[in-house]
Amino acid sequence: MSDEEVVMTPTKKGNTTHIRIEKRKKLDFSGDDQTVHVAGGQHKGLVVNKQISDDADLGRPQLQIGFNCFLVDQKTEKRVVESRRLKFWYVDDTGYLDQVTTAYEFFKELVQPANFPRDYVGFIKKCMKQMQKNEYKLAKKIDLEIRQLSDQEAPLTPGSNVDDFFGIAKEDKRPIEEIVREKILQVLESAYPNVLEVEDLVSPSTLTVEDLVRITAADEAIINQQLEELKAKNLVREMENGKVVRHVLEDDKTETEVQMVQHMPRIAANQQPTIAIITANYCEKLAVDAMMDNKTTFVKYKTEGESNVYTVGFIGEHKCVSTKLPQIGQSRAAQISSGNTTTRLLGTFQNIEHVFVVGVAGGVPHYTNFYKHVRLGDIVISRCNDKGYFYYHVDKILQDKEGNIQYKMRTWSPRDLSLQRVAEKIEENCTRKPEKAPWERYIHEGQTLLEKQEADFNRPPKESDRLYMSIGEENVIEVQHPDRPEEAEVRENVPTVRCGVVGSGRPITKYDNTRLEFAHNYGITCFDSEYDQVIESIVGNRKDSFMFIRGIADYNDGSKNKEWQPYASLAAAAMMKTIVKMISNPYLSEDDD
Repeated sequence: MSDEEVVMTPTKKGNTTHIRIEKRKKLDFSGDDQTVHVAGGQHKGLVVNKQISDDADLGRPQLQIGFNCFLVDQKTEKRVVESRRLKFWYVDDTGYLDQVTTAYEFFKELVQPANFPRDYVGFIKKCMKQMQKNEYKLAKKIDLEIRQLSDQEAPLTPGSNVDDFFGIAKEDKRPIEEIVREKILQVLESAYPNVLEVEDLVSPSTLTVEDLVRITAADEAIINQQLEELKAKNLVREMENGKVVRHVLEDDKTETEVQMVQHMPRIAANQQPTIAIITANYCEKLAVDAMMDNKTTFVKYKTEGESNVYTVGFIGEHKCVSTKLPQIGQSRAAQISSGNTTTRLLGTFQNIEHVFVVGVAGGVPHYTNFYKHVRLGDIVISRCNDKGYFYYHVDKILQDKEGNIQYKMRTWSPRDLSLQRVAEKIEENCTRKPEKAPWERYIHEGQTLLEKQEADFNRPPKESDRLYMSIGEENVIEVQHPDRPEEAEVRENVPTVRCGVVGSGRPITKYDNTRLEFAHNYGITCFDSEYDQVIESIVGNRKDSFMFIRGIADYNDGSKNKEWQPYASLAAAAMMKTIVKMISNPYLSEDDD
């Protein structure tokens, strides 16, 4: 780089500013009337030109990253949205992988929360300084396009919860009754199959009502009114002593028989299920059950303690049983609950040979590589990495004396890899015959079966797939998805299937930069809510064949984006059905089905 200068030339076109930053051979700028400043000292090698008015077309960039910055003016506290685009040109014969790697590393360093430039000049200077680095030697020119968006142009701000997204909270203009009704259903669905006392929903000492008060300012009268409406719609069932439980809607299409039992009926050994499917969210359980035929749901109802729900039915020739965890996460109660529910499932049905954990997760995005970028609605099948692990759970993040980050974590892998081999066959089929995808048909069949449910299992619109990154101090950027290379063949509105490693752990998923760094270091494809106790129970019960199948619902851990959860759950369930039907015949295709 000693024989090169990094030259910045600004151009103004209407309300858009272009900052052209390019590497040039060293010149004598002393007599150049275009030059404004030739830096020295620590900024030696940086040259600033005057603003020019020409609109010379630079040609199509070889790669670009677009993002919107939701920024807070520290003086006025006004929130503004800026559109920024980084357009890259490379030295001759730079391959696609090197292009995306260079752009990704450049972008990642540029937006590091610890030193993200808060002012216009600082951002440009950082771009110029990075262009001097040897690791970006393949980039010969960058065009930074900056435009402040008007209130009419600015996209919707991220999310309804400022604590979750660090952005501007959207105003929910629905009637308060509708908001309260939705919240009550969420609480009941999360607890299902457990019952809740009505007092649990209205007592000011509970977290549930604190949430309701914060979001809706609802009072006890409104909550009771909405409970009555939910009962009238048959969405909530009242049990004895004023307890309520989410009622599963039934219709003729699902052909499901529901039995409330104190004890599970005895099932002959030769009729026991051999496949267990574990879910955590209500919509995940509905999606999984939609994949079964000739099914019966048994609800082991308890007035005190935990209830259990088991749906027994067939997928192909295999008898299966599904259940739903009433709690998930790292609270002590959730850990005990999820582990106990899994142990109870495997103790009740002792002929289980394969265990599937099916549901939603958060995809790991790649901001420049189209082929590695996980999108909402995609399907991730767990597969062991080159170290032999397919699930990483981080308990703590530690720092040694030298300042290096250390992870205190646990890892798992199944001893029996037969399900992995089936997944590899599916991955091969996706490459060879992408149009032969049984899971796509199962998704459509499931949508038909579930169309009368409260949740919408249809695929949400493409424009709702939005990607955010926190850059600290309540500032957030919305990053555009990577451009599709011209040679890439894409089937629109269907899931992309990926095999990879699943990660979890609150210390990791809480912060964007920590999560992405960990994902990069350990090859994580998606993150989900903590299932470490579930895996411990599976391994403790000596089940050697188990697999995670996740539908991508957001870009964190699957718990934030409610809009995509039903479809993502259905996509994961459809893939589970495909794999189950291939267990006996791994070469099964859609034509054989």
